[in-house]
Amino acid sequence: MAADKAAASTEREPFIYFATTDPFLAPGQKPTRNDVTLFGGPFTTDTAGGALSIFGADYTSNYIIGVTYGRDVFDLGAGFLLGGVAGVAIRFGEDDDTSGEIWGGVRLKHQGLVIGDIVISPAFTAGLSAVTGETEIEKEREARYDGDASFIGFLGPELSVRWRGAPNLELTWQLHHRSGGGGTFGDMGETSNANTIGIRYRF
Repeated sequence: MAADKAAASTEREPFIYFATTDPFLAPGQKPTRNDVTLFGGPFTTDTAGGALSIFGADYTSNYIIGVTYGRDVFDLGAGFLLGGVAGVAIRFGEDDDTSGEIWGGVRLKHQGLVIGDIVISPAFTAGLSAVTGETEIEKEREARYDGDASFIGFLGPELSVRWRGAPNLELTWQLHHRSGGGGTFGDMGETSNANTIGIRYRF
């Protein structure tokens, strides 16, 4: 009998699979819908494509530290969730005057790939970003495009990792990307990129 139960459990939850619901929920437990993330990281001189090469990017001595609040609003099925994110941050460093940033956007994420007691989840945020002052890289690119980087687009591709033993905590990586979207916002193109690491609490 015990062997049959173990076999059934294994069949219900393979070692590796794509989750369509939160894989770490206890029986009868409702899924979390809110999250708060503390994050920080260095800016790069690269465009977004170069910055995605995390270990090969050309990092500056300038940094961003911030916090975001996110909420999942719609369950789209097949493991996809649609919601929103808002964030605030401080930007500072060796070359830059201290400035503030505020942004908000729509977030699409997936429950993720489960590997044993670990789940790796992708997400993507798209929205708008405003700053109190531009970084030196942004000023250089304003001159190049003859644009204004104070209010432009925001994109945030992301990966997060959770462990079954602490299901409400996540370790996150996100590319913090500000861009004019080919002149759509502020007559700007590529503007600034920072690779960030964060700790997220889900509730």
